[in-house]
Amino acid sequence: MRKLAIVAVGVFSLATLHEARAADLPMRYAPPPPPPPFFSWTGFYIGANGGGGSSHTDFSLTQVTPFGPTANSGSFDSGGGILGGQIGFNYEFPLAHVVIGIEGDGDWSTINGTNTGCATFTGGFFTGFTSGCATNNVRLDNFETVRGRLGYAFNTNSVPFPSVLLYATGGGAWGNANGNSNATCIAAPGSPCSSGSPLTGGVPFTGGGATFHSTDSGWTAGAGFEWAFFQHWTARIEYLHLQFNNTNTNYTTTVTTAAGTGVATTHISSNTGVDVVRFGVNYLFNWY
Repeated sequence: MRKLAIVAVGVFSLATLHEARAADLPMRYAPPPPPPPFFSWTGFYIGANGGGGSSHTDFSLTQVTPFGPTANSGSFDSGGGILGGQIGFNYEFPLAHVVIGIEGDGDWSTINGTNTGCATFTGGFFTGFTSGCATNNVRLDNFETVRGRLGYAFNTNSVPFPSVLLYATGGGAWGNANGNSNATCIAAPGSPCSSGSPLTGGVPFTGGGATFHSTDSGWTAGAGFEWAFFQHWTARIEYLHLQFNNTNTNYTTTVTTAAGTGVATTHISSNTGVDVVRFGVNYLFNWY
């Protein structure tokens, strides 16, 4: 009996010790959720953009007419909206948060303006007199750019707002412009134009309308702010300046008066600066 009592006391002591150790163990919790995936700007992207812009054009005009050469110069401002899309590729250097990339885009444009001016004879019998006046309407129909990008990413590694990218950008630019010129008066014998000219009169003229087209090339530079609002979606606001220098445009104008029909060949050389602000959304095919 004594042995049984000793065994019972031992078993009881072991049980008590086990319960005491179990009480000292921490409570078990569910494992924490996995951390959000690391965001990277590296990858291809495609998106759409829209906004508005303005432009300033300085031009010089020369003409060859039946009554001698003419010239005119001036400037005008334009404004309108833009809508288009872009595609590109980014690479984010690990740990450095520096992002480099290349992007191409194309936008339709309604940036347009109007100029009214008068040319003056620069040679011949009528040198110094007004040769004619016209109203010109010009519209930038579209433009395209191919640009490099260099930026710095402020990564937060959160799911709703993974990163913010500040960047500078620059490269080449191309554009297409269309317009029309409508003569309001012309200094031909019997015309109602050119006060003070020996070619004054009161007989109206017909014609005097022409259309023209120019293809522009130049450079662009700007900066932007892009915000990753989910792992694959980004939104941006971007400013670009496009510069098209030494653009050449040629067209002919035919005018009929009581004295007959005259043809003027016009050459315009222009420099145009375009400033645009646009908003965009991209889908980023990135990896982590």
